[in-house]
Amino acid sequence: MVTPTQKKAARIAGFMYLLLSVLAFTAAFGIRSRILAGDDYGIISNRILHAETFFRLGILCDLVGGAGNAVLAIALYTLLKPVNQSLSLLAAFWRLGETVILGYIVFHSMMALQLLKDPGYSNAFTPAELQGLVRSYFDAQGAGFSIGLFFYSLGSTLFCYLLFKSGLVPNWLSLWGMFGSLVAGLCLVATIVSPPLETFLIPAGYIPVGVFEVIAGFWLLFVPLRAQLPGAINSL
Repeated sequence: MVTPTQKKAARIAGFMYLLLSVLAFTAAFGIRSRILAGDDYGIISNRILHAETFFRLGILCDLVGGAGNAVLAIALYTLLKPVNQSLSLLAAFWRLGETVILGYIVFHSMMALQLLKDPGYSNAFTPAELQGLVRSYFDAQGAGFSIGLFFYSLGSTLFCYLLFKSGLVPNWLSLWGMFGSLVAGLCLVATIVSPPLETFLIPAGYIPVGVFEVIAGFWLLFVPLRAQLPGAINSL
């Protein structure tokens, strides 16, 4: 039978799926895609300085998202531990790895802003040198996103597999989550091997798993879990 602890964990996981979807969409498409558009870092630097509060809101979204991702990982681990504790723990560690990378991303955003605002830096470097430094931080941030998304794909795929084995949610939902998570991971690997593919695969490759997280969020938050686990998986 589903325990009260699992029911609570499911509600928390559902809420976090929805919250993290809103935060990720706001930071990536509502803020970064506007401020960081283009390759001219003189223009980008001016945008950041003229919309500093807006830019800081994106930093806050990433920071809260990183903390919330840890809550989601623990909630899913608690929910799915009766299915297979070892695999649940592995999936949680992969998602926690993504959390660490999100902290790395926030660090680079804050350092780029510090470079642009602190007169000590502007007096020490020429405008071209300063723009080059700012670009290096955002390039490193882009690499961090790729690393974080890889851990995200692994953890999400495994959690969806455990959801499928648990029978707690409909099979179509967990299978769709597995499919979307794998597609996201494969798209990322493809762009690492062949960077020109990024234009075609990102962010389109993350739409399926994004749809899953919204549906799963509402489902876990509002729909009662199925009453019985089919039996734990005792081996890897």
